[in-house]
Amino acid sequence: MAINMDERGFEQFLKGKKLGDDTVRLYSHSVKQFEKWLFNERQQTSLENASGRDIRNWAPNAREPNYLHGIKQYYGYKRNPEMVKEIDKILKELPKYRPTPRLFDWIDFRNVMSKADNLKIKDRDRALLEFLWSEIPRKEILELYYSDIDFEKLHITHHSGEKLYITKEAWNALQRYVLLGDRGQKKRLFPIQSERALQQITKKYFLSVKQTPKTLLDNCQKDLVNAGRKDRFVTEIERRLSSKPEPEQKEERIEKNLFDRLVQEIRNFGNRVRYRIGQIKDEAVFNRLIEGYLLAAFPDEAITPEFHFKGIGIGESIIDFAIGRDQKIPIEVKLTEEKIRDAIGKGSGQVKEFLEYVASASNEGILVVVDEKRDPDRLKLGRIEGSVHIIII
Repeated sequence: MAINMDERGFEQFLKGKKLGDDTVRLYSHSVKQFEKWLFNERQQTSLENASGRDIRNWAPNAREPNYLHGIKQYYGYKRNPEMVKEIDKILKELPKYRPTPRLFDWIDFRNVMSKADNLKIKDRDRALLEFLWSEIPRKEILELYYSDIDFEKLHITHHSGEKLYITKEAWNALQRYVLLGDRGQKKRLFPIQSERALQQITKKYFLSVKQTPKTLLDNCQKDLVNAGRKDRFVTEIERRLSSKPEPEQKEERIEKNLFDRLVQEIRNFGNRVRYRIGQIKDEAVFNRLIEGYLLAAFPDEAITPEFHFKGIGIGESIIDFAIGRDQKIPIEVKLTEEKIRDAIGKGSGQVKEFLEYVASASNEGILVVVDEKRDPDRLKLGRIEGSVHIIII
C-alpha cells in the first residue's frame, strides 16, 4: 500500500513545535499505522476521509496512548478541529480501550534467567528455577532423585513410570549442577526441605515480575498452547527419529541455533568484562570491545557494525550490529549510568524498528545493556560494580 500521508510536512510541523526526534518518529509512525489499518479494514486510501468512528474503532489497536496523540497532532496539522475533539474524547475514555495485560511468557522467563546469571546465581538454584518452566508440579520437583535423570536419553522418570521432559536450558543447567560422580545415585536432586524454601528462592529472582512457582507453572502451560510441547520439550532421541524437515524449516532451525549461540557468547563476554566495566570510558569503547569479541567467536558469520536501514522517519536508522548471512539478527548496545529502564526502553525501540522494517531481519533481536555504577567510595575500596543485561526482543 502506498503511503498518502504528508509525511515530510507533518514532521516539519512537529519539529516546529520543538518536539524531540524520537517523538517525531513515533508520531509519524503512529499515523502510518492508522493509515495502514484504514486501508486493510475500510479500504480507504486517504486519511482525510476517515471519521471519528474510525479512530474509535482503531483505538484498541493502539500500542500506547502516544499513538493516539500522534493521530491528534496529524489532524491538528491538517486543521481538522472536529477530529481533534473526537480524539480528546477517546483519550479520556482510554482505560476501556486498553487491552488486558499480556501473559508472562517464555521470552519473559528467559529474560529473568539472563539477569539471574548476572547476579552470580548458584548452579543449584539456576537448575531449580529452570525446572519451574516445565510440566512438573513444584512438589514433584523437590521429590526428584539423581537416579531419576537420564542424561543420555534426555528424560526424567517419575516414580509413576511417566517420562518427564524439560527445556534445553534446563538440561544445560543440570549439566553444570550435577557432578559426574553423583549421577545415578539415590539421593535428592534438590536438597530443599520445603516448598516454602522454594518460594524464597523464586522470590529472590522473580519478585519484580510478580511470579511464584505456581504462576510459572500456570504460565508455562499457557505458553505450551501456543508453542507446542515439542518446541519446548524435545529429546535427542526424538530429534533423530523425526522426519527430515523442509528446507525452510531447516534454515529457521540453523538461524535459531545461531541466535542461541549469540546469547550465550554475549553472556560469556559479560562475565569476562564485568570487573572492567568501571574502566570503560563510553559506549563507543564498549561497542569496540564486544565487536572484537563477536568477530573472534563467529569467524564464519557476516557481522556488520553500524548497520544502516530505512526505518521510521525521513533519515536512516542505525543498529549497532547485524549478524547473519541470510537473516540478520540485530544487536543494540547501551551503556548507562542512569536509570536502566530508560536505556532498555530506547534500545528496545531501536531493535523493534529494525525487526519491523528490515526485510531480511530474523524473528528476534538482542539488546545488551551495561548498567554502570561509578560510586567514588566503592572505587576507593576497589569494588567496581556493574552488570551486563541481555534482553531478548
